[in-house]
Amino acid sequence: MTTEKLSPDEISGLLGRQNPIKEKKADNSLTTFEQEAITELFAVALGSSSADLSLLLSEQVNIMPPNLAVMPKEILMKNAKAPFHVVLGEYAGGVKGIQFLSIDKKSVETITQLVDSKSEAGDVEKQFEVVQQVVQQMFTSASRSMSTVLDVEVAYSLSGMDIIDNNEDFQIGNFTKEESFVEADFQMQIGTELSASFCLYIPVKLAQHIVSILTDTMIEENPEEIQSMEFQSNNQTSNSKNTQDPNTAPNIQSVQFSSFDETITAQAEPNNLNMLLDIPLQVTVELGRTKRMVKEILGVSQGSIIELDKLAGEPVDILINNKLIAVGEVVVIDENFGVRVTDILSTADRISKLR
Repeated sequence: MTTEKLSPDEISGLLGRQNPIKEKKADNSLTTFEQEAITELFAVALGSSSADLSLLLSEQVNIMPPNLAVMPKEILMKNAKAPFHVVLGEYAGGVKGIQFLSIDKKSVETITQLVDSKSEAGDVEKQFEVVQQVVQQMFTSASRSMSTVLDVEVAYSLSGMDIIDNNEDFQIGNFTKEESFVEADFQMQIGTELSASFCLYIPVKLAQHIVSILTDTMIEENPEEIQSMEFQSNNQTSNSKNTQDPNTAPNIQSVQFSSFDETITAQAEPNNLNMLLDIPLQVTVELGRTKRMVKEILGVSQGSIIELDKLAGEPVDILINNKLIAVGEVVVIDENFGVRVTDILSTADRISKLR
């Protein structure tokens, strides 16, 4: 493993914070920059809820980055396999707008069984209760992360929920007059074998508003840098026009590349990363794992010893949001356990794993 540092451009690339390129777009669509910004924002915000959901479901939870699409309201949820649950939510504060979330029947049954193993498959009342808990927890955590990234207050509230038995029964016009929506489908990995599917919908105008807040935040944090870039660009363009002579043969020279050593990189400020530094992440130190038959588990009693898959003295795993980023050795600090890091992934790999 290495510990090299990332350049600001590399960090910007990982976080999708490149300067937006002006593209011609309609009110019912998103530019490439807007799509990338929304994808990264949802990935970070939804991913931050993994720790809370792990406690709720009593399993390690990992939310995968979403896939984005833009669609008119006429085909909203038309591809969803009925029956499915629809959850209506609203954002308030610096970001205001409506949100729809669809969850297929199998996913609802999976998470209901995890929360209450004694619940029956057809217990609709229990399913509503569990879905409400999971969705409220997920988007309460996500809204806190969005508040940190956007530097504005964002609050989420669950407004209603229903089961759709037929796709034609869901009429989006009964809830909003918006014509176009952003669809973000994502997977929740639960443990090593289970998963749940979700599909999130927000109006295109709301997505554009969120990106505008994000862009304004970037400009406010680096006004001098942006002005300097524009000034240099204008000067270069001006000098090029003044020195160009159509009657003079072009002067061809070898390209001279600048040297980017570690000192220069260390002096550069990763301003785009600063917006994410206050997001809480779950740190887990894993001593080991093992698998046992049901009859063996039933035979466990006080004083029983369970052998793990790690040897004595072998380094323990250090996980961030359930993703392995380092290993270390267990130590005792006063009356508490701790871990001394002995090997860790590079900065680039760590940021990549947190996406």
